[in-house]
Amino acid sequence: MKYYSILSVLCFFFLTACSPKFDPQRTYSVEQTRSDFRLMRAALLESHPGIYRYTSPDSIRWIFDKTEQKLDHPMTEREFRRVVNPVFSYIRCGHTDIYPSKQYTRYIKKNKPREFPLSVFWAKDKLKITQNRTDDTTLVPGVEIIMVDNRPIDKIMNEMRDLIPSDGYNQTFKINLINGNFGSFYRYLYGNNDTFKVSVKDSIGKIRHLTLTYTIPPKPPKRKNTPKPLASPKPNTVPTASPLPRPKLPKGDRRHNLKISNRDSTVAILDINTFRDNGHRKFYKKAFRSIQENNIKNLVIDLRANGGGRSDASVNLMSYLLDADYVVYDTIQAIKRRPSFNRHYGGKLLRFFARNFWSKKTPAGTLSNRSTAKVHHPKKKWGFKGNVYLLTNGGSFSAAAIFPSIIQQYNPRAVVIGRETGGGRYGCNAFISPYLTLPQTKAKVRIPMFKIVLRLPGRDQGHGVMPDYPVEYTYEDVAKNRDLDIEKVYELVKNK
Repeated sequence: MKYYSILSVLCFFFLTACSPKFDPQRTYSVEQTRSDFRLMRAALLESHPGIYRYTSPDSIRWIFDKTEQKLDHPMTEREFRRVVNPVFSYIRCGHTDIYPSKQYTRYIKKNKPREFPLSVFWAKDKLKITQNRTDDTTLVPGVEIIMVDNRPIDKIMNEMRDLIPSDGYNQTFKINLINGNFGSFYRYLYGNNDTFKVSVKDSIGKIRHLTLTYTIPPKPPKRKNTPKPLASPKPNTVPTASPLPRPKLPKGDRRHNLKISNRDSTVAILDINTFRDNGHRKFYKKAFRSIQENNIKNLVIDLRANGGGRSDASVNLMSYLLDADYVVYDTIQAIKRRPSFNRHYGGKLLRFFARNFWSKKTPAGTLSNRSTAKVHHPKKKWGFKGNVYLLTNGGSFSAAAIFPSIIQQYNPRAVVIGRETGGGRYGCNAFISPYLTLPQTKAKVRIPMFKIVLRLPGRDQGHGVMPDYPVEYTYEDVAKNRDLDIEKVYELVKNK
């Protein structure tokens, strides 16, 4: 067995060395790009469980036809993805998108492009600088950017929004991503630049036209026997939380963290950064036991910038906050048991279990997940009976939108504070979302397997969970590092 392992490693290195070097400028013919596009179109129409959830068949047909007409000249992989990307915005599903090929991803990691030299924040239809990474010291935070490379900011923002699919008609998810990744989206839209022509307007209305380049900060000299300083957050370099990114927590606490407020001992803050957590049951049990032992009356659950994860983790958390039996999912259905393009899909083993063990066939020939209409029971021992404050924003997605949807509806002591969630209030298309690899460009298309509809009254309006207490941030709030959401919590606690 030892020799077989060595041989496999040698074969891997041999194949890697002999494989042709990836060229990001390689172009694909019209026949190749249209072949990939037609496969993508057929797979989406056949397998996507919610392709007509928010968009009519006529509109879907129109965007497909319009997009294929644009594939009329040779393109690189990035150009191909850039052309077809708006299709996914029309589908209006945040779990459906197109991604770079593996080769392209590896190339970018090894050959990092020049960064856009400014961090920015979009609010009230203005884009303002939050961080300057150039030698121009006059570009202080707060200066407004009105144009980049002779492109008006309004045009740039509209094109960026067209790139980002979201659930239904939601916009907070799009803005949340752009605020954290403006430079990445700009490169994707317009290509890699070594310099950027930026027009800015200061507080007195003076307009200047500048040519900027990213300045790599010098590495600090190494000092022996000196402890490393704690990492401080870089403004707006990741999908934002409040909207500023959260400080980095100790390594063991990055998924979730519970702390008692220093400001009010009746308040505890449960920070859930992700639901991608296999150890969630143990953590929640320990956390709610501590909440009860410390006589906490007001519980804050921070879901800002939580991109979702395991549905069972969010459902388990619900059991500590609800007083009666509850049903989360009204329907969880897949329209195709086994897709025609199975050889192009990844996740074959996972989909096998989903088809044959986690789901059952319906009389209509579709698949229904066994979690559909399952009755869950509240926790009797450590269940929380106090006031609940859920903090959300555009980064609260998938399972992190399902959770506040149910709690807001069925817990009369709970309120939502912040901004509309990025994930849909009535559900999404997810559970399992394998990637379809296009045979020519090798770009990957993510297509969810199940359409999820939550057990909620009313009709799906195509929006996320709307806050009971909306909170909007100005640039000045960001600059002063204010957390207006938590301030609203303390105001409500005080007035109880």
